[in-house]
Amino acid sequence: MAGPEDFIAAIPKAELHLHIEGTLGPALRVALARRNGLPVPDVDPDADTQGYDYASLEDFLAIYYAGMDVLRTERDFYDLAATYLRRCRDENTIYAELSFDPQPHLARGIAAEAFMGGILAAVDEARRDWGVSSNLILCVNRDRPLDEAWPLFDILRPWRDRIVGFGLDSAEHGNPPRKFAEVFERARAEGYRLTAHCDVDQENSIDHIRECLDLLRLERIDHGVNAVEDPRVVEALIARDICLTVCPTFRPGDPGPRRLRRLRQLFDAGVRVTVNTDDPALFASGYLTNLLRAVQAQGGYSRAEIATLMRNAFLGSFATEDEKAAMIAQLDRFLESRPPQAGRFDTSPSSEGEVPERSEGDGGAVTNR
Repeated sequence: MAGPEDFIAAIPKAELHLHIEGTLGPALRVALARRNGLPVPDVDPDADTQGYDYASLEDFLAIYYAGMDVLRTERDFYDLAATYLRRCRDENTIYAELSFDPQPHLARGIAAEAFMGGILAAVDEARRDWGVSSNLILCVNRDRPLDEAWPLFDILRPWRDRIVGFGLDSAEHGNPPRKFAEVFERARAEGYRLTAHCDVDQENSIDHIRECLDLLRLERIDHGVNAVEDPRVVEALIARDICLTVCPTFRPGDPGPRRLRRLRQLFDAGVRVTVNTDDPALFASGYLTNLLRAVQAQGGYSRAEIATLMRNAFLGSFATEDEKAAMIAQLDRFLESRPPQAGRFDTSPSSEGEVPERSEGDGGAVTNR
């Protein structure tokens, strides 16, 4: 009988919360620095990932933004996206939504043609040659000037039909969702699917979730596990069928996945939660198969529950209804060939009572993005 790792590796997977710039691993970062005649960073030139320990969201973002400085040309962005999508192929992640941050690239003088051309060339190649489908989500950086957000609609208009989603990310302190209400109304009017980060244990996290639900009227929330603080918010998530793209990632100094208790609480309550890698090249948790194995091992998820997490991802995606149906049919065919009840994982102890407190606690502002 196949073991639990085989089941997780083989099941068709999707992830909805993935920053393409956060897939820039040390090996590629060194290669791009050399190609572009830039100082070579002091990282392992042979490693795909390098997990960082950090003390706050702002500390993490400094690492994230510093890394992307090597991205200069269309070829660089192609290599970035193709490397990630090739990993999807190898891990049987059949669908991914790629968030991208245009503002820091534009601010560095990188033309939209460079990052859009490179990313889309990789997206098209992966769909054609590997059967890996993906969609793009344009993210506004909430800690940059608000007047930078408005021009993005026109700058990226030539690629409007290739960008399915509109999101909000980066540092939340002093930048609540309501600050961007008019920008999101414009995005809604232009037909974008809407999501936004409500990062974990930030200042006023639960209020930010409420604003996303009632003011921005989003159909999805990134992270969002602070919802457990208010039963009415949990009820609203269920009633409105809002998907949460949870990222139980971990750093080198963590004992395992974070946010497990809250992920389990929301899952058991019936919220459509998903598991995502966020910035896999920058976390010890790495890519989706590795993260799912850790979540299963410490969270006590059965095979059927792992399958539900994947079904949630397909259902909560911004893919078309036909694409969703095709992906769910692929998942169902897999489950028919390897029924979840035919081989259960060891589900004790559960994440509710036995996961070390350090694995859940984030020390206030310590969080993933």
